[in-house]
Parts: sequence; C-alpha cells; structure tokens
Amino acid sequence: MLRAGHLGSRLVDESDSEAKEFAHRVLRFALEVLDCHRPVAQLGTIADPSVVAVVRTVIKGGFVPGAELGTAVLRRVDVVMVNGADAEVCASYDRGHRHFALAARIARTRAGWRLTALRVL
Repeated sequence: MLRAGHLGSRLVDESDSEAKEFAHRVLRFALEVLDCHRPVAQLGTIADPSVVAVVRTVIKGGFVPGAELGTAVLRRVDVVMVNGADAEVCASYDRGHRHFALAARIARTRAGWRLTALRVL
C-alpha cells in the first residue's frame, strides 16, 4: 500500500527524469543551432519565441562564445526542479580545448517541456 507521500515522491522522480531528458535534448539542439548546423527556426518547436529571438541575435551578431574553436560538444547537464513544472539547468560544453558554460530554464506546459530561458557563456 502506498501512502500519499510515496505517490508524490514517485511523481516528482518522473518529473525529474523527464526534465533531465528534455534538458539534454534541448541543449544539444540549441548548440547545433548556435553552430549553424540547424536553422534557428527549428528551435521554435521547443523554445519560447523570446529564446529564439535571442539566439538569432547572438548568431547574427557573431556573439557565439568560442565559435572559432570548432563545434560545441555538450559535456555535463545538471537539472534542479524548482517545482513540478519548472526546472533550472546549468551545463558545460567544450569547443576545442576550451570549456564553456550555459544556463537555462525549462517549463512543463500542456504540450510538453519548453525552453523558456537560455544564457550562453
């Protein structure tokens, strides 16, 4: 027999797992867009319009950190659930021999998880 607290814990674990899976997928996708391996418009299927606009500006302005060092390779992704529907993400990625960082926020909507904020450092 499960108590209410046990059921709640399982639901949180499922949210954690889904959030982590989405975070890995969306960050790899975003790095591919920043590397111009994917069109920016494709990001619109999984990110808020404000995120797409910022990514477009970063690319057009030539502000992609370390772009001259080669393709970005996602290394580590950490996800912290803020509540059942929102999570904060921090990650590291490499370009050549250098290490870089990014931060993001994701949110669960009726349609699934979405990237609501992104900062590339």
